[in-house]
Amino acid sequence: MNVLITGYEVSPFFKRGGLGDVMGSLPKALKKINVDCRVVVPCYIEMQENANGKRIGEFYLHFDDKEEKVGVYKSYLPDSNCVVYFLSNRPILSHINLRGRNKKIDQFAFFSLAVVHFIAWLNSNEKWEVDLIHCNDWHTALIPLILKNKIKIPIPTLLTIHNLSYQGFGSRKVLDLLHFKNEETKGLKREIPAKEIDILGEGILHATKVSTVSPNYALEIMKEEHRHREIYAYLRKREAILGEKDEIIGILNGIDYEVWNPEKDNNLFKKYNTSDWEIGKKAAKEKILKSFSLKSRPTFCFIGRMAAQKGIEMLIKVVKTIVQLDANLIFLGSGDPNIEKSVKRIAQKYPDNIRAEVIYNEELSHKLYAASDFILIPSHFEPCGLIQMIAMRYGAIPIAAKTGGLKDSIVNGKDGFLFEKDKSTRLRRSIKHALVIKKDKSRYGKMVQRAMRKDFSWDKSAALYKKLYGKMIV
Repeated sequence: MNVLITGYEVSPFFKRGGLGDVMGSLPKALKKINVDCRVVVPCYIEMQENANGKRIGEFYLHFDDKEEKVGVYKSYLPDSNCVVYFLSNRPILSHINLRGRNKKIDQFAFFSLAVVHFIAWLNSNEKWEVDLIHCNDWHTALIPLILKNKIKIPIPTLLTIHNLSYQGFGSRKVLDLLHFKNEETKGLKREIPAKEIDILGEGILHATKVSTVSPNYALEIMKEEHRHREIYAYLRKREAILGEKDEIIGILNGIDYEVWNPEKDNNLFKKYNTSDWEIGKKAAKEKILKSFSLKSRPTFCFIGRMAAQKGIEMLIKVVKTIVQLDANLIFLGSGDPNIEKSVKRIAQKYPDNIRAEVIYNEELSHKLYAASDFILIPSHFEPCGLIQMIAMRYGAIPIAAKTGGLKDSIVNGKDGFLFEKDKSTRLRRSIKHALVIKKDKSRYGKMVQRAMRKDFSWDKSAALYKKLYGKMIV
């Protein structure tokens, strides 16, 4: 089967978050099980420079009141024969950092239209006929609508929701750019212009199937009390349109074991596996603590985006407890400027125990996973989460909120610790309990080994996607 997978980022060419990892890893896993999965993404200037793609053609489309040229570049995911196509248009697709909400909406409306036109181009020029399009997040959620109502090509579409915090709200003027009539959409609202259309909502209403990135998150978003109630309304409306209850499929993401593997990781001071993990982690910890001028103590770490979703304000509430328990806490990440300031302030307040690296640093993250005893993940919600999977692979025990993919991937007391989300008292209790376990060398060692042996490779996830694709292709 031929599957075209599309999104706005793909690692290692351009990565902003977890979607980039998925787009760079899932296609390779699908290739292994005889799914010819090819990737198509926008050609930002940064991406073209990284990919070193070869220009193989061009096509034209009508957008707004102009005829626009779209260049096609071709490259491959590293160490694979997985094809990646880059669609180029200088005025619209060169930069992702467009200012203004509607500019971004317009940009990805153009990209979605380009992807649909690209299907015919592929058939004619690459002799490759698309059986299914796998869309990811709001950036590509207009593709099902365009396919159905504008181009009218009967190709099934799967829309995967990676994070409901990002839905693509915008003005209905985007429909004029695509030459749609209002009645051709299903979820328009007569509100302030910035929220008249919900791009992700339109994708939910028009896609053949909808999935998300963990089984538990799939259940959570179907509950009316879920924090994204507007999406709950779209999911219910989808069922009304279909005339039957429609299951949202939850397939847990994986991690790339070629990248995240302490046995092969060249970023580490000393490589290690489940047999010699104590030696490897001890070497990593000594180097890291020395570089941060911290004493040798139990060490907790937070690695990730500094965003409201991640529950960092709860971590700040328990910092005093960590200090009193004579432990270290290291922050690594960047994001919301206000959260960054709070983290810097708390590090300045407790200079003997706390460090804050307010940057994105891939190499340092590898070193910190290896050096840490525990990784703290107090997220308010977490669709899947890759942090806990990577941490476990490196023998850093996760202490995580019981939500979304964290709940699906951690067995409480066996390979990590789960606490009731949004409750700093429960987080504090879990930290204390973890330090008690740490003193029991045998029990802690068994937890580390169980965590490191857990299989979070893409192989299982790819098999589930293949099964889902098969059901959709008729």
